Amino acid sequence: MISTEVIFLAVVVTLVFLVYTMAVPVISTMQASAVFDQSKSMMLKLDEAIQQVASQGKGSRTTVYVNLGAGELTVDDDLDVIKWSMQTDSPIVSPRSMQRFGNLIVGANLDVRAYENESQNAYVLENQHLMVFFRRIGGPGNWTTYNTSNVLLGVYNKNLGKWMDLDRLEISIDGSPDSMNGTGYTELVDEGNALPRGQVVMHMNTPYVYLHNYSVTFTLESGADFFIIEGKEQF
Repeated sequence: MISTEVIFLAVVVTLVFLVYTMAVPVISTMQASAVFDQSKSMMLKLDEAIQQVASQGKGSRTTVYVNLGAGELTVDDDLDVIKWSMQTDSPIVSPRSMQRFGNLIVGANLDVRAYENESQNAYVLENQHLMVFFRRIGGPGNWTTYNTSNVLLGVYNKNLGKWMDLDRLEISIDGSPDSMNGTGYTELVDEGNALPRGQVVMHMNTPYVYLHNYSVTFTLESGADFFIIEGKEQF
């Protein structure tokens, strides 16, 4: 009789534990989703208030009450950005995804900047770990002669606080020198802040007999301490 009661108690405790274990992630996701929706509405109202003040002319002002259920609100004077962020394990937003609602950008893992540095004649891809510099060459209507080894200018590692030792990066097809030289241009795919990834594309037309036209895409993902190089044939 005692043995039966102990077994029954053990079964009850196990079932309660299983229910609790299954319920906690669901409850956490619901709570995080509620906070996210509340903060999204708050940021939209804040953007509306900013636009109203801007349309009223110099010296105009207004008062906006901000109520945060969780997370952190920061203001970046250099980028003119107001950012709300919250760390959560709940999958309420897909990683490295982004949506735009007017001036509001919503997403997860959006720490990439892609911009043009005119003083260095370069395109820059930057995240919390790296700053990668690419030479700005020609344009879609201005195909320019260059060598693939001239495209990557340098990589600065923020974690180490130093430039990485890199003599040059050579890109070729089948190891042929002819495929490294030609005419083309580089372009910044999507310029902006708070991006899931940044990309620079190198377009090349070469005298190489087996593959005249190809492109190489350099991608820096949000949160990554490396960048990805992908090549493909152009037709």
